[in-house]
Amino acid sequence: MVVLTHDVDPRGDLVVVLKEPNSKNLTLDVSIRPSGTVLGKEGYQNDKDVLNLPKAKSILSAVEASDKEPVEVHFKVSSQHMKLASPFFERMLNGQWSESIFSKAPSTPPSRAGPGSLEPYTEIFDDAYERFPPRSATCTSSSPLPTREVNAHGWSPDALLLVLKVIHGMNDEFPLVISVEFLAEVAAIVDYYQCQRALQLAGEVWHQTMYRFPLAYGKRCILWLFIAWAFGWKDDFSKLASFVIEHGEGLELIKSNELSVTVILGTLDNKRQECITKILTRLDELEDELGDDRAGCDHRCSSMLLGSLLRERKNLPLLDPVLQSPYKGYSVYEYAKKISAFRVMDWGYIGWGQPTTAHGCTIIALMQPLLKAIDDDIKNFDISKSG
Repeated sequence: MVVLTHDVDPRGDLVVVLKEPNSKNLTLDVSIRPSGTVLGKEGYQNDKDVLNLPKAKSILSAVEASDKEPVEVHFKVSSQHMKLASPFFERMLNGQWSESIFSKAPSTPPSRAGPGSLEPYTEIFDDAYERFPPRSATCTSSSPLPTREVNAHGWSPDALLLVLKVIHGMNDEFPLVISVEFLAEVAAIVDYYQCQRALQLAGEVWHQTMYRFPLAYGKRCILWLFIAWAFGWKDDFSKLASFVIEHGEGLELIKSNELSVTVILGTLDNKRQECITKILTRLDELEDELGDDRAGCDHRCSSMLLGSLLRERKNLPLLDPVLQSPYKGYSVYEYAKKISAFRVMDWGYIGWGQPTTAHGCTIIALMQPLLKAIDDDIKNFDISKSG
């Protein structure tokens, strides 16, 4: 086994043992329709938005690519810092969890730096990042402090090291700009170990230097949604959630792998389906009301509007035949856009000896109250109050 070690706190009494580093699949795959594609038709393509720049040099670069031995990364930290920062670690270290093991001395297998060495690998970020001298030191097996070990599995060692540094107050050692994908890996750790408060300052720095509201629906939008959730950016999360409800086209087009955003997306997609169902239901109701002369000014008005509605529904593949939930490939935005684009017929009444009077009733006007209500509902959606 290859063991890489890093002293976050040289006098620490806890070793976080990262097993199977980088084995968690925290990538996100989102299928989107190319511009101009007909709604509902196949032809989706994977969102190829580049979100992994700037590149970072990894702790694991110390391991030869051809080396097939298992790798562990050991981080020496302060248990008090960890318990203060993370309720997860507080429960673990104050309880009898199987992940926690006491030893009288660091039971660290030999590393690449030599037998018994705990030489840290600190050069994580490339020259694009502003770096400061690392705060680390070597330690030998003669350390008088008992050391406890806790296991972690699968995380990016670079993201975990960054989180641990911030928890230990090394705020001068984190980069001001990182890639969105790397920030999502950091956010996954923050979310899992419930250390949002400890990372609040770092999160605000990244928010100021990196965050811009996405211009389109896709992978970038969903990653920022998860990051905003993990760091507690309530206003940004609310706006992103509304954007996903309005522009999302179904969970079948998203593969979240092991990124813990599935429940959030499921809740937002349920709202998307609910909104689309309301639109389709109202169109059906309006068709019945016009047929029974319960909508429109009079029989002539109802007849003209009913004919217009039937023709528009027939000409639009998203409305005829009516789709069933979960409406894969359709967004609330596109439904509302198509209805707002219904053609308006110019017609009116001709009176004896009087000029023609244009008629103002339209399908768009009859649908507008519902579309406005749906738009307000999406903008004010609160995920904490959803069932």
